[in-house]
Amino acid sequence: MNYLFCFAMFAVIFVGNAYAEGELPAALLSGFESKHGDHRTDLNPHNPGIGYRFQDGWTLGTYYNSIRRHSFYAGREWQYKLFGGDTASVNLGGVAGVVTGYLHGPHLLLIPEAIFQYQHVEASLILIPRVTKDPITMAIQLRWRI
Repeated sequence: MNYLFCFAMFAVIFVGNAYAEGELPAALLSGFESKHGDHRTDLNPHNPGIGYRFQDGWTLGTYYNSIRRHSFYAGREWQYKLFGGDTASVNLGGVAGVVTGYLHGPHLLLIPEAIFQYQHVEASLILIPRVTKDPITMAIQLRWRI
């Protein structure tokens, strides 16, 4: 069911207008605040970190994850404008990449996101699908366009 939801979300993403190659602005990325799909109290919802998104959409970063280990990630982000202009917009997007720091080695992920942008600030609502025994997770990340 979770994979079906992710597939449907990405199908919706490709309906909008994509940013042209190189048009996605560079940004400084925060860590995450996360809400896990189960009610386990041992998972850490505060995931401080820092990252960088290059103008072509490639991202690199690190954060302190939900199982209290350091994670490193690298991937590529895409955004598709639903509506709005240069000052404020609502976009759908996704990140395909790899993350370390969890059990059983690095994980390949395809993560859908909704991005709310106002001037130079973005707030990204991220859905992390259930990949292993970890619960489905919703997270928010702040970004400062530079």
